[in-house]
Amino acid sequence: MTPFIGRSVVLASALFLIFSVPARAATPSPNTGSLGSAADGLNANSVTFGAGVVTAGADQTAIYDGIANTNTVIPTFQPLLNPPTASPFTIEFWAKPTASDNDDAPVSNRVSAGNRSDWIFFQRDAATGWNFRMYNGSGSAVGIDLTGGAAPLNIWSHVVATWDGTAAQLYVNGVNTLASNVGAGGYNASTGAPFTIGTNDAGTSAYAGAVDETAFYPTALTGPQILAHFNAAASPIAGTYHTLVQADGARLLLSNNAVPEPSSMLLAGAAGALLIRRRRARLGQA
Repeated sequence: MTPFIGRSVVLASALFLIFSVPARAATPSPNTGSLGSAADGLNANSVTFGAGVVTAGADQTAIYDGIANTNTVIPTFQPLLNPPTASPFTIEFWAKPTASDNDDAPVSNRVSAGNRSDWIFFQRDAATGWNFRMYNGSGSAVGIDLTGGAAPLNIWSHVVATWDGTAAQLYVNGVNTLASNVGAGGYNASTGAPFTIGTNDAGTSAYAGAVDETAFYPTALTGPQILAHFNAAASPIAGTYHTLVQADGARLLLSNNAVPEPSSMLLAGAAGALLIRRRRARLGQA
């Protein structure tokens, strides 16, 4: 083989590597709550990442494009994220929406088919605010229906719903919205709901924007606890927010960290290094 042909083969191989990089594999959102890796989230390929809401440290958030099935799902049903109907719990997340069609589901644990069960959040228009719904198991009937706060675009909102076993409350940015229930009453806990971020369980009602620090607790957090979480995100001390959330008993706390991938530039560099090594070998150099 002549030197020219040899170089051509190497360059062709490099181009093959560059242009045959496989599609990005689904990435994990590690759970740092007490359930550990059993409750890790799995991000769809279309989920991207950006700077998160927590000020200190290298916090990352998942970003959703408002297209069906762009979501993060905990792929295995977790009974401890689905306590019995009369058991208390809290769901918490931060959201920075970039658009709204009044039917966007940033976080959901609902079973939509048949007699609906469990709960879901909706981002309504900015003035209407955040909507939290719990289902009573009678077709699609809503048992608990709370709406409050404001849902402005391109601004972080801290959204929390608590259930004490008989009543629910909705907090936005550390403040109890005092939303009144307009639902039919009753709550039906699920035995198979897929915990989902960015869409509902069917992959629809797609949300556009960032969702960060999604957490689930087996207690109804108090107003002072929720306000402390809201304030802790702006702490200049790294670890303050996550330590507080874990100390308050979070079973789920999803961290959204980008997984670096080989770029075409890196592959091109590797191919170039291979070409130099082969040329040196032909010249008898080390």
